Amino acid sequence: MSHRIQLAVLALLISGISVQALAGSSRLSGPIIVTLTASHGVHLDDLLVVAAWALCMAWCVRQWRRNL
Repeated sequence: MSHRIQLAVLALLISGISVQALAGSSRLSGPIIVTLTASHGVHLDDLLVVAAWALCMAWCVRQWRRNL
């Protein structure tokens, strides 16, 4: 399997896991930072998930460009 296909699959998997983490609800979600509706809001752990996703995507892009 080529390096770029592996990176694309990794990016898709990380994105899928991140969506699951953001869509799920947990008692461990932390405090609500921004309330969107009566039943939905942005929790502290959502910011951590987005930051981790962005870091992983930046690494994937860096690896993609490195192996032109």
